[in-house]
Amino acid sequence: MSKIIDHYKLVMVTKRDIHISIVSHGQGRMVEYLLGDLAELACCLRLQVTLTKNLSEPNPFVVQKTPFPTLIIENKGPQGFGANHNAAFSQAPLPNERCYFIVVNPDVRVQEDVLTPLVAMLEHDKETGIAAPFVWSLSGKLEDSARYLPTPAGLFSKFFGQQGRWAADETEKYFQPDWVAGMFMGFRAEVFNDIGGFDEGYFLYYEDVDLCSRLWLKGFSVQVDSTISVIHDARRSSRRNLRYLIWHLASIARFFSSDVYRQVKKLHSDRM
Repeated sequence: MSKIIDHYKLVMVTKRDIHISIVSHGQGRMVEYLLGDLAELACCLRLQVTLTKNLSEPNPFVVQKTPFPTLIIENKGPQGFGANHNAAFSQAPLPNERCYFIVVNPDVRVQEDVLTPLVAMLEHDKETGIAAPFVWSLSGKLEDSARYLPTPAGLFSKFFGQQGRWAADETEKYFQPDWVAGMFMGFRAEVFNDIGGFDEGYFLYYEDVDLCSRLWLKGFSVQVDSTISVIHDARRSSRRNLRYLIWHLASIARFFSSDVYRQVKKLHSDRM
C-alpha cells in the first residue's frame, strides 16, 4: 500500500475543510451532474474536489463554473479504486484536524445536504470511523449499501437470490452495519490517514469491506444516518464483463484468506 501523506505538515491556503474524491471512468456526463449537485451546497459548505480521470476523456465543462477549487488528475493508465482515492487524498492535503474526506462515485446524485450531518456525526462522535447516508436507486428502491460481513456461506446464499443487506429498523436514525459500500463514504481525514487509506492490493471490489473491517478492528464504528440519502444511478454494465468477474473473484479470495477477515469475523460475532 502506498504511503499516505501526513496532511498536518502541509498548509495550503486554497484548501477547504471537506475534500471530495471522485473517480471517472469515462463518465463525464455523470460527473457534470454530480458537480452541479455539489455546487448547490457550496454556498453553505467549504468544499474542494479532486476529480481523477481513470480513462482518457475531456474535462467536464462544468468544472470551469464550480464555486469550489477542483483538482484534476489524469492517469496515464487505469488504476484501482483504492489507489485512485489514496492518490486523491495525498494530492490535496488539508490544513487542520477538522478536515473531512468524502469518497463519492460519479453515478451518485446529491439532492439534499448530506454533507453537513455526516460531518457533524464524524466531528461529535470520535468513535465513528466511517459515516454514510442511505442510498436509493433511481426507481426509489433502497439499495443494499449497508451490509453484514460477507462470508463464504453468505455468498452462496446470495447466489440464490438472498441479499446481505443489513436488517436495520429504518425508523432508527443511526445504525451500525458491518460495512458500507464505497459509493459514498465519509471520514475524518486524520482517521483515513492513520488507517493507511484503502488497501491497494484490491484492484476493484472489497476495498470497502476491508477498510470498514480494519476500522472496526482499530476500535472505530461504521455509522449510517437513515435520515439522509443520496441517489445511485447504477448502470451495472460490469456484471456482464468477464474481466470484472475475475477481479471480483480475486478480491473475494484475497479478503477471505486475510487476517483482517478472521479477526473481524470474531469481533462481529461477539458484538451480535
